[in-house]
Amino acid sequence: MCRWFAYISPTEPCLLEDVLITPKHSLVKQVHEHYLPGLVAHNPKELGDDVLVRARNSAYNIDGLGVAWYTSSAADFEQGDSGASADGTFKEGLRPSAYKTVVPPINDINFRSICANTESRVVFGHIRAASGTPIVHVNNHPFIFGRHTCMHNGVVCDFPTIRRAICARMNDYVHASILGSTDSEHIFALYMTYLTKEHGGDKASWEREYTVKEMATALHDAVATVLNLQQEFLGTRRTPNSLNLCVTDGTKLVAYRFRNHATQQPPSLYYSTKAGTTLNRKYEDHPDGAHIQNDAGRKPRAKHGKHLIVASEPSTYHAKDWDLIGRNQVLMADKNGIKIEDIPYNKQWDAEDPTIR
Repeated sequence: MCRWFAYISPTEPCLLEDVLITPKHSLVKQVHEHYLPGLVAHNPKELGDDVLVRARNSAYNIDGLGVAWYTSSAADFEQGDSGASADGTFKEGLRPSAYKTVVPPINDINFRSICANTESRVVFGHIRAASGTPIVHVNNHPFIFGRHTCMHNGVVCDFPTIRRAICARMNDYVHASILGSTDSEHIFALYMTYLTKEHGGDKASWEREYTVKEMATALHDAVATVLNLQQEFLGTRRTPNSLNLCVTDGTKLVAYRFRNHATQQPPSLYYSTKAGTTLNRKYEDHPDGAHIQNDAGRKPRAKHGKHLIVASEPSTYHAKDWDLIGRNQVLMADKNGIKIEDIPYNKQWDAEDPTIR
């Protein structure tokens, strides 16, 4: 099952190397290793380990790497000024840049060079476990539509059966921008269709700023479309989907943890408003929880800016810094803070096949 990592802050940049590579349980280590506090027992003496939860999170993630980070470089070059407003928050001009490869991240020297020399206040990283589509870089997450960046962990079940019907519900601009063949890119194309439909749906509407509630509603509509089409085309033969989704426009973030089954857990998904301090080399503490003492070059933790990390697994072994997002919940983050709500759900969407997908 894929793994992903998202970092967003209005004021505090991170170095990509610090959050994606350096920690002992960073994203690039999650190719083969998994750490799931609150879901899976890591102490052999603990009881109640859910075998299906472990299976849903244990696939090798060896089928591609993608990273997107937001930068104001183009706007700075054209306008000759900073990409931040006087209050330190982003101004118009921030846009995503991306790097994708099918080389395993641990051995990709280009990826390592980029991460060692790139800072950003918004970073999405993703390692892929392919579910039947070709292993090519255009199928790697994150996917970018204008100022919007999206990534997914999970699977849209029986996607080939409903693919044409999904495409029929997209607007022409979005459909023409699909580069790959994954279920994930198609569900995000639906998301962009719903997000921009009141503003023409063309590429100019992709550059607009939408509220976090509008973003969440568009994601709800995209997921509902998929579930309704499965019900229409597959009936009782449909199986549960795992849809851990994340979208951002560079200033706001929406994250989904979802599985349409009456009791089964979706793949793991955690959030933290503390771990970014630990992961930033400029501040006290250490990625693996060992406090660095007498280091005059480090800033105190209290000086670190507000931030949010949402990730398939904690990047640090400081479990107390991470909270598990609940089953079938959506996290919404903007300048006003973080809000978590239950995802609107229709019991008719329940699928009973005990698949591990």
